[in-house]
Amino acid sequence: MALTVHIRRSDEGPLEGKAPAALLLHGWGGDERSMAIFETAFGPGWWLVRPRAPYPLPQGGYAWYPLVDGKPDPAALSRSLTQLIALLDELPQRFPIDPRRWLLVGFSQGGAMAARLALQAPERIAGLAVFSGFLPESPSPFRSPPLSGLPVFVAHGLDDPLVPVEHARQLCRQFQLSGAETTCVEYAGGHKTGVEAWRAFKAWLSRLTRSRP
Repeated sequence: MALTVHIRRSDEGPLEGKAPAALLLHGWGGDERSMAIFETAFGPGWWLVRPRAPYPLPQGGYAWYPLVDGKPDPAALSRSLTQLIALLDELPQRFPIDPRRWLLVGFSQGGAMAARLALQAPERIAGLAVFSGFLPESPSPFRSPPLSGLPVFVAHGLDDPLVPVEHARQLCRQFQLSGAETTCVEYAGGHKTGVEAWRAFKAWLSRLTRSRP
């Protein structure tokens, strides 16, 4: 089953060579429209890609994997990761996207997928941003690869009732131990992107954009 994907450029000016792309992954119960607000953080020179998760939910919206006894369905998680990796490979063949300059941005379950994707395919990733997210349990024994210098941004509300902030702290520790350049932001609020987190993300993204060759 192919993913439904919305893709556009962040500007319509002349484009020379291959450009970086941002993969924007929505959370549980959302769809490709849910991450449209994140596109406003990007200046010119980006491809913006918003896929829809493959599993429809009874209450509406979509998920990257259903839950079984409160835990990720391992087969579904593995299939979604495989589909996303295929997307990272396929789109640079159809559009002038640099295949090694993907920025992954995810919210909640989408943040979990972005984190796992960065660990599973680090050679394609130029940066990772996780909002209100966590690292899902691996369907099989999994060892973090070295991520020397990878820019990573993690933001989480201190009062999040759905994903406790300790999950974000664990995520930060894991990426730090793997050698990533990790920026971790905690803010007053629940399961949403607060103003403080949004400002910090835009500043982080600006530094990332300036540092790219």
